[in-house]
Parts: sequence; structure tokens; C-alpha cells
Amino acid sequence: MFPTHLSVNDLGVFAVAMVFGLIVVLLFMFDFKGRSKGPAIPGEEPSDSEMGNLLDMGKAGSLHEYLMLLHEKYGSIVGFWWGKKYVVSLASPEYWKEVNHIFDRPPDLFRMFEPLIGKQSIQYANGPGGRKRRQLMDRSFSHEAVKDYYEHFVMIAKETADTLAKYSPEEHIPLGKVMVAMAIKAISVAGMGREFFDKKEIEKLETAYEVCWNEMEARLTGPAPELDSQREKDFQGARAALHSLVKDFIRKRREDEEKAEKLFIDSLLDCDFMDEDEICDNVISFLIGGFHTTGYMMTWCLYFLTKHPEVQEKVYQEIEEVLEDEDIKPMVSSELKYTRQVIDETLRASVLAPWGARVHDFDLQVGEYVIPKETPILLPFGVVLQDPNIWPEPKRFDPDRFSQENIKQIPSMAYQPFGFAGKRKCPGWRFSIAEGLVFLSVLIKRFKFHLVEGKEVKPVHRLVTSPAEEIWVTITKR
Repeated sequence: MFPTHLSVNDLGVFAVAMVFGLIVVLLFMFDFKGRSKGPAIPGEEPSDSEMGNLLDMGKAGSLHEYLMLLHEKYGSIVGFWWGKKYVVSLASPEYWKEVNHIFDRPPDLFRMFEPLIGKQSIQYANGPGGRKRRQLMDRSFSHEAVKDYYEHFVMIAKETADTLAKYSPEEHIPLGKVMVAMAIKAISVAGMGREFFDKKEIEKLETAYEVCWNEMEARLTGPAPELDSQREKDFQGARAALHSLVKDFIRKRREDEEKAEKLFIDSLLDCDFMDEDEICDNVISFLIGGFHTTGYMMTWCLYFLTKHPEVQEKVYQEIEEVLEDEDIKPMVSSELKYTRQVIDETLRASVLAPWGARVHDFDLQVGEYVIPKETPILLPFGVVLQDPNIWPEPKRFDPDRFSQENIKQIPSMAYQPFGFAGKRKCPGWRFSIAEGLVFLSVLIKRFKFHLVEGKEVKPVHRLVTSPAEEIWVTITKR
């Protein structure tokens, strides 16, 4: 019964309040589209009040290996705790279609790289400002723009081949070191100009990069070093060397009035909405993104070719047939169909880039589940690239998976080695594929690569997958 002391007006107000309260309750039960909020997302409770499941990740060996375990246990969608932050991982091409429009990245998940690439890196640029910066950089890596880099790639590949030719058939060659050095020089020359680095400066950059990158990836599964530790001092010294090289070049490029060739860095220098620090941060991001992935892509590619000499010979025969005595040119690169299949299978089998991440401002319906707004969404590319339901015998290296006939059987979006969502696919993916085609066209044409016997190669799955130890090879001239 209503209280007897209320007036008619009071009863009216009371009734309106009751109706309003009922509406609020209904809104909590249903969204405006009439969809159920769905069942709870399966997954893990935090194993540590502060670290969440990060310690579990460390025990698994890496985030990729942890996600492989979680998705095997729970299915295509799983939730867990990144410290005190709840995250959701989607390992399904069908689920990926639901998040394909999202542009923003969750900065917190990549914050450990900020000391190296800087606060103003494109990696952290979200919203309209981020899209504006991506459009600027994408122009430097368009299909047409990449054609201009072929001449540079051929030059660098031939220089590398001339160096390799000095080795005797018995000498052991550090494959990873040679490939990363080649990638560093290629990205530097193509993006910064022929005069950017001489041999000593490239070695200096490679040393600084190795120290910095190893430290950044170590922080993925462990705490940062103490400020007064030798580890932190080594990192700061290497970081300072890297930034000094880049800033010195930016200064020289600004002073160069002739600028005989148009370079990637010029698009940043001509930009009216980036200050000096932001330009430096993005140049470093560009350099590291360029040579880190391509260097290890080539390392894994040649490793797989040593393990499968019949594939290596087939690549050689195609290169001979298509190119004859000519250098590779953009207009004929598409004719190296099997060589491209080898690169594609390398990216799949090596799980070169194991994961990416996005974040959304609103609750997001994915299948029957709803991911709460501002929840980081992991995209475990490596889990899907190793899914036996999509790729039978996923550990087997088989370039024929990507033949024109077989690729039709692969679900849409199942092969995403460079990411996909929200026009945030790796901007240099065309650049990287072109490098791979050019490098193989030069190196395989001149040499047969052989793996040194007795050497076991294990992958380390961090932000980019690399060999746990150096891969040693020998070569024989063709």
C-alpha cells in the first residue's frame, strides 16, 4: 500500500519514479538492439593479485605459447588478466570479422616499448590523429611506392652475396646475423638514403638495436630492471646511441637542399603536424619495424629451405626460368609464384608476428559474447596460423598450401601474418614481401644453403619470433 500521508501530486511523482526505475532495470537487462548480453566469456582467474596471469605466461614461455594453451583449453574466445587488466583473446577468423573495423590499440599492452620507440610513436597514435598519421605513412608504402625500392634491394642483396662468396664451403656462417644486417641496410638505404650508414654505422646500429630490443621483449614476461642496475645502464646506453644516430641524420637531411631521391623520411620532415621528437620516434619505429621483421623472415625462410632442399631447388628453377640473366624488376615479381608461396609459408610456419591487439570504446558483440568496452582484445595470429583445423599438420613446412588451388580452401581472414584490423595492418607489408622476393632471387641464384649438422633450432616467441640461438649454415656456389 502507498503511504497515506502522500498527496495526489506526490503519488504522481512516486509513480513516475517507479516507472523510471523499471526502465533503468530493463536497460540493464537488454541493450537497445534487443540482444542478450550473452554468456560469460570462458577463461582464467588471476593467479596473482598484482600480476594477474603474467606469471602463468612466463611459465608457458611466452604470450604466444600461453595463448596456445588457453585456446586449446577454452576454445576460440578466452579471457585472462594482464596484471590488473582484464583482456580477451579471439582466435577465430569468424570472430575477427567482428573486430575488423577497430583502429585503436590498447596503449597499456605496448607500454613497455615506450622507452625505446618514444611516447609519440605511431604505435600509440589512436583516434582521428592516429588515422591521419597512418594515412601519411601508408603513402610511402603503397603498391606504386614500393616499386621504387627494388633497385635498392637488388644492390644490397648483391653486396651481401659478394660477402658470402668469400666463405669457403666448410666455413660456418651466422645466418641470423647476416640476414638482419642485410635487412638493416636495406631499410636504411630505402628509407633514409644511400648515405645514411656506412658499414661501421650499421654495425653500431645493429648492436644498439639488439640490446634495446632484447630488453624490451624481456619486459613482456618480467619486471623492468632496477634503475641503478647494469642491465638498465646497458639499455640506456644503447638507446642513446640509437637516438643519436637518428637525430643526426634528421639534421643532415633537413640541411640537404638537393635531395636527389625521395625518401620515406621526407614525408615526415615535410609534415606540418609533427614536431622533432615525434619525427624521431616514428623514424625509430619505422627502422625497427622494417629490419626486425624482415631480417627474421629471411632467417626463417633460408632455414626452412635448408631443411627442405627439394623446395630450395624448386625456387632456384623458378628464378632461373623467370629472370634468366636479368635482375628482378617489379613488373616480373608476380611471376615468381612459387617463391612467393615459400615466403607465405615461412610467415605461417615461423609464426613471425604472433599477436596484435585492439581496444574499443563501446561494448562489442562477438558471436554470442559481449566484450565490455575498453577491454583490450588480443588477436593471436599465431594461434590461428597453427590451427590444425585450418592448416593440417601445422608444423609441417609446405609451400603448396598457398597454391592458387589450395588457397581457395582456406577460410577468409585465416592468413593474417601482418595483422588486419581497422586499417592498422603493418604499413610495410608490401615492402617486406618485395624485400623477400628480391633477396631470394639474388641469394638462391648464386648459392645453395646447407644447415650445419647437429644444430637444433628452437623458436622464441616474443613480439617477433626469432631463433633461440644463432642458426649456422654453409654455402656452395651454383
